[in-house]
Amino acid sequence: MILVVTGNGKGKTTSAIGTAVRGLGWGKRVSIVFFDKGGSHYGEQNVFDFLQPKMETFRFGLERFDEAKQTFRFDHKSGDHEEAEKALSKVRELLSKNHFLIVADELINAMNLGLVKEVDVKKLVEDCPAENHLLLTGRNAPAWLIEKADMVSEVKEIKHHYKKAKKAIKGIDY
Repeated sequence: MILVVTGNGKGKTTSAIGTAVRGLGWGKRVSIVFFDKGGSHYGEQNVFDFLQPKMETFRFGLERFDEAKQTFRFDHKSGDHEEAEKALSKVRELLSKNHFLIVADELINAMNLGLVKEVDVKKLVEDCPAENHLLLTGRNAPAWLIEKADMVSEVKEIKHHYKKAKKAIKGIDY
């Protein structure tokens, strides 16, 4: 089954993590592959480390967060493409290992930004075995993915503290 969490609001990754925890709670084999989220500043990783090996997590991408300034880097560097390709390969590998749920966090963004090819994401979705569940997150899911998916949720931004030039908040934003 293909699941998609998209939209311009904060909470897509959080929703996907909640789904992963639910599957894990039932003893299912679950993995999360993070696209374009390099570095060690994500608070949830501390919990994931505790859950290893019951829930495998794989983080790909160059460093994006400046701890001193409490700001994220939104531009892309040359190594971001290579990291995204590694993440896509990891998802393919996991699909061949009979997982119940694989979360491909920010794969939609990676595709929209040209870090991975759309044709490769289409093939990944098409080739997803029926017994696996593949959950993709990211803004601006394309029409073909929304059509193909079995479940689509949209997270809509109503208001966000970044718009008031506030810094990232440890425990909320990272």
